[in-house]
Amino acid sequence: MDNLSKIKIFSKQFYFLLSFLLIAIPLFNIGFWTLINYLPETLININTAGNPITPTKLTIELQLIGFIVSLLPLAALLYCIINIRKLFSFYSKGVIFSFEHVILFKKTARALMLWVVFKIVYDSAVSVIFTFSNPPGQRLLKIGLSSGEITTLFVGGIIFIIAWVMDEGRILNEEKELTV
Repeated sequence: MDNLSKIKIFSKQFYFLLSFLLIAIPLFNIGFWTLINYLPETLININTAGNPITPTKLTIELQLIGFIVSLLPLAALLYCIINIRKLFSFYSKGVIFSFEHVILFKKTARALMLWVVFKIVYDSAVSVIFTFSNPPGQRLLKIGLSSGEITTLFVGGIIFIIAWVMDEGRILNEEKELTV
């Protein structure tokens, strides 16, 4: 089996995996915010040593606010997955090198970088939501950039450079095809 055949097979598998994730991730998000009051605190992952969350149930309003704010990073993540899924769709058809690839790589990089911004907003909002029931002076607003976000920014930058290189290669390939 040649490399292109292998690429087509694996690309179809990844296409279906990414299609599954496009359904599973939003369902998980809905489930998380619907069942937040019944989940163990260890799954909530907002507890900090200085200001732990008060073990009270979130009001429906706070759950709704949390869900709405969670849609920001979720939308960026889904947009990223949709673009990667389109790339694998091209690969599964044997289309390896096109201008559409360059555009999809750039969109993916932008989605990753947008995800970082939205994740910071989300984490900040969630820190307020989960400590809202604490007495005044013990509420928490957490704004930060973790190694995960820094890594995502780095990967987004690398994908931008790959898109740039692919575009240059595509241009050279087109010039070569036009040369007689």
